[in-house]
Amino acid sequence: AGVAYKRDIDDMRESPALDVIHLLEARGATVDYADPYVPEVHAREWSGRRDVKAVEIKRGTYKAYDCVVIITDHTSFDYERMATEADLIVDTRNAIKKPYPHVFRLGAPRPESAATAVGA
Repeated sequence: AGVAYKRDIDDMRESPALDVIHLLEARGATVDYADPYVPEVHAREWSGRRDVKAVEIKRGTYKAYDCVVIITDHTSFDYERMATEADLIVDTRNAIKKPYPHVFRLGAPRPESAATAVGA
């Protein structure tokens, strides 16, 4: 949600990110997370029941992943760099504004749908 304040673990526990991590891992995915405001989540604090630490985002980090999922919009992320480095992005927050063929924005109108609606 583009926060400019320090989040605490209570905010993270209420975040859908932990549910998504748990669901993906239950289906066999290896999942990391990046959150500049929550560097670590302890096993007792979420349904995954293991300690997890945020990964540091450096140039080229996104290339190491099959898919990047944006669940929380943070102003500290460089979404342009993310879009140019990652092979596949699922953007649940519509954080990436420009259209890219490998970025799937959930809930956003498809470009051809928007053009049809305008011309109607």
